[in-house]
Amino acid sequence: MKSILFLDDWMVERRDSLERVWGRPTFVKELFTDFYPGFLGYGGYMTVFHDERVGRWVMYLAVYPPEADPEVFVVRLESDDPRNWPHPVYDESAVPAWKGFENVVVDQRGERFWPFSVVSLAGTPISERGYVTGEWHMPLGPDRRQAAVDGVSALGFSRDGLSFDVDRGNPWRRPGSDVPGHVMWNEAAGRFHVFTRHVNLDRRIAVATSPDMRAFSEPFTAIQPDALDRVGTEFYEMPARPYDDLFVGFLKVQTTDHFETRRYKRTGRMETQLAYSYNGLAWYRPSREPFLGLRSYGLQGGGQVYGHEMLRAPDDRLLFYSSSSMGEHAFYPDMQAAGMDTTGVFGPLLHEMRLDGFCSLKTYAREGLLRTKTIIPSSGALTFNVRTTNHTRILVRILDGETAEPLEGYGWDDALPITGDHLFAPARWSERADVSGLVGRPVRIEVAMREAELFAIRLEHDAYFATIPLGSLA
Repeated sequence: MKSILFLDDWMVERRDSLERVWGRPTFVKELFTDFYPGFLGYGGYMTVFHDERVGRWVMYLAVYPPEADPEVFVVRLESDDPRNWPHPVYDESAVPAWKGFENVVVDQRGERFWPFSVVSLAGTPISERGYVTGEWHMPLGPDRRQAAVDGVSALGFSRDGLSFDVDRGNPWRRPGSDVPGHVMWNEAAGRFHVFTRHVNLDRRIAVATSPDMRAFSEPFTAIQPDALDRVGTEFYEMPARPYDDLFVGFLKVQTTDHFETRRYKRTGRMETQLAYSYNGLAWYRPSREPFLGLRSYGLQGGGQVYGHEMLRAPDDRLLFYSSSSMGEHAFYPDMQAAGMDTTGVFGPLLHEMRLDGFCSLKTYAREGLLRTKTIIPSSGALTFNVRTTNHTRILVRILDGETAEPLEGYGWDDALPITGDHLFAPARWSERADVSGLVGRPVRIEVAMREAELFAIRLEHDAYFATIPLGSLA
């Protein structure tokens, strides 16, 4: 393991006078304000990442015409700054409109389609395939209900990130789902995880795994609403990303309208909760409060906020990209029926947060104490993401893993205080620069905190209790 976060107490043996504080990203801005005339706006199932092939940040952004579902297309944007992006470039005179946009994602026929999310395969065993995306493909026909039943989840691959070969004749799932697959590479397990639904409109999160994106396990339910959720809660979809040696997911929670009478619910607000996992397969929600919540009515994001992407900026801040709308799910047809202008009612938002800021352990009086379970260091660097006042500190001592007795040279009297706001403050002692002398030895870490807030402990280590190899779970 590389880090200890405090989303739960799994790695904690003792926690005195420390409360768990849940973090929430801070709103930064609406990413785009210029919209093609008459179009609903931009958003979709956005993906953002640093593309090693071009040495720039890239964003895949859906463009919503006046009717969202039938004619959506996706453009690829590039930037040298993940906080600032060029607006999509278009020519208003082009017919159809998508041909007037630059860098539109197309299939092997040169036609626009709706790639669900686009992920780079760099760093995976199939990196030579370039990029992967999913598509919810419904056969053409007058009966859209039957088309939805017959729809399939297909995959497409691309060498350049713009032209995809979509294999609709050999879908990875039949019948498919209108969430055709968020792809995540799990390096520890040596598997791709594909986050989807079991079938169309079954709003729970299902996961399938694959070693090569050719053969897939049967999807299984990874997380679904439970007794602590409001009646009518549904889970729309969940992209997931590795975070050190854990995984975080952005769970879209739809609160449906009880007054809607149709069999499946289209209306209702959409917020994003945080989920996490130690293996990418079993998922937990640390808090039922929104991680990316709604903004005020009348603002972009006042009805829906779909958190889609997280990345670590060069300055070690976490950036979050979400697609949002001014109204709740399926709101815009009523606006159009009333003759209202719906231009720009969809748009992406940018939030940011401290590294490891998902939650912290904070003293709720003056003093606090934290002790970890027994671990075995595999390297010498031990650092802390911590914040104190300018007149307080934390102290770190190391205990024997079996007896919990302080180790010589690593006690309270030897510890050098850590004061201030740090992401990677090294633990040091008067005669010890790090824990190199303890590599391979079972130990426990103890932290004495005075008016302090601890976000993470980082140390290359193994847990001293039995674990199931990740590969055996895939």
